[in-house]
Amino acid sequence: MNRIGRLGLPLLLAVGGSVPLTTVSNRGSRAPDITDTPAARLTVETVASGLDTPWDLAWGPDGVIWVTERPGTISRVDPSTGQVTRVGRIDVVEVSESGLMGIAFHPDFANQPYVYVAHSYGSRRNIRNRLVRMRFDGARLGAPQVLVDNIPGNRNHNGSRLAIGADRLLYMTTGDAGRAARAQDRGDVAGKILRVTLEGRPAPENPFGTLVYSYGHRNPQGIVFHPVTGALYIAEHGPRDNDEVNRVKKGGNYGWPAVHGFCDGDTRGEEAFCRSNDVVEPVTAWTPTVGVSGADFYDGTLIPGWNGSLLVTSLRGQALYRLTLSADGSTATEREVLFRGEYGRLRDVLVGPRGEVYLATSNRDGRGNPARDDDRILRILP
Repeated sequence: MNRIGRLGLPLLLAVGGSVPLTTVSNRGSRAPDITDTPAARLTVETVASGLDTPWDLAWGPDGVIWVTERPGTISRVDPSTGQVTRVGRIDVVEVSESGLMGIAFHPDFANQPYVYVAHSYGSRRNIRNRLVRMRFDGARLGAPQVLVDNIPGNRNHNGSRLAIGADRLLYMTTGDAGRAARAQDRGDVAGKILRVTLEGRPAPENPFGTLVYSYGHRNPQGIVFHPVTGALYIAEHGPRDNDEVNRVKKGGNYGWPAVHGFCDGDTRGEEAFCRSNDVVEPVTAWTPTVGVSGADFYDGTLIPGWNGSLLVTSLRGQALYRLTLSADGSTATEREVLFRGEYGRLRDVLVGPRGEVYLATSNRDGRGNPARDDDRILRILP
């Protein structure tokens, strides 16, 4: 699982503060209602500041945090000192949500030090997205090698995050690029989860003989594998209703645009569409939407009671959600909301090797109210 490391690290105590937690459950989530209750207190400290719209945090094979910033910068962040070292830059088209997005690492990084990223390119009037890889020489990233290009893009709904599974295949989320019908077109790569080899070819045994692994997605951003079962989970934006967390199945249809969230009839004709298309229902959903974005599993013991939880950040909701999953991983049985409104828009979450948790703010993305030191990488400790 490429997003969670296994190396120890010293901790930097920077800007601290204890934050109370509350629990909530939204209508339509299919999780039981939980009343607000007093909870433990956590410490939040700033690791790095002055970033410009960080998009993806990833724990690198070199024992530091790597971060992509939407205008095109890739950096390494030393979590023990907070030092930010720029290691590469990609020419991107940054308009609204487009720009530099997801990052992942070759699973045999010591021998093949490739860094994979997704980014927007083209022009402001003709935005496309692509997957590239760059070789890291220990100090700088080399020139990008294009693996997959001509993925439909737009000002909004581009996805896109990356994850490499235990199968040594790369999974990439793509948005519908503002044209909802693309999501149901299995011949189109927009509104999909793509699965490709580490050289960018369609993965063997993909369900349709193409790059497409699953379809019917609107704008999936968070992506993470369960550390025990290996199941793939994504967090994706709904329109004004039904943000979703989904467990991704090979060849699965997730319903967009005919289905919003569960097959419960809140959109005309969706129940019939679900029956005729074998639509996969979400693990949980939020109405009204909270703008779910990054996701990671907590498989540590540093923070009591969190082991096995799925953590999901939100932009509009300005909160971190902690989901407790059912034994089979198909539904969320509880949702806890943390830090609502404390740090503004939260773009990504990363679990560190000791069980510490990192958050990336997104207050300089054009939709937030940045503080003087935004954007920041924050660390959560007990």
